Amino acid sequence: MLRTTARLLRRHGYSATGWRQVVAESNTPWGSQAHHFPGGKEQLAAEAVTLAGAHYERLLRAGLADTHPAKFVEQWATLAAAELESSGWSDGCPVATVALETAHTSERLAGACAGVLSGWHGALTDAIVARRIALREAESLATLILASIEGALLLARAKRDAEPLRTVGSELAALLRGRVP
Repeated sequence: MLRTTARLLRRHGYSATGWRQVVAESNTPWGSQAHHFPGGKEQLAAEAVTLAGAHYERLLRAGLADTHPAKFVEQWATLAAAELESSGWSDGCPVATVALETAHTSERLAGACAGVLSGWHGALTDAIVARRIALREAESLATLILASIEGALLLARAKRDAEPLRTVGSELAALLRGRVP
């Protein structure tokens, strides 16, 4: 149910993802949602965002472990552009989609989204610090990277054009090559 919910949140957002759709697409019996998620749809979404976010954090850490951050960020943007384009502009970031829609109304979902984004920020920061950049500067660069990629995803999705992601990836890579040894 969690993986199905994460996929649906990525595509449709929180409000448009319903219990019946989650149950049907995850091939689980009706009633299992109430048993496993007594906190309702909000609990299910928070756990799904956390699960999807942890998966992406592992991918970030693995990719950054053996690659210069500049090259990794450019590859990340290129891959995100290809995935978004191949999905017909429907598969955005599940965390951003939920955060934009619910952070002002749900502490639980805002907390889950903030926790995931903090983990991604930490992965980027750690990779930059590992290249002998001071923590404060690494944190600043990680914020720039994360905000730029997420913003480019939003622009690309709205424009139905991958150019913002490719441009941001290229510009971030050039910046990182100049600042990170």
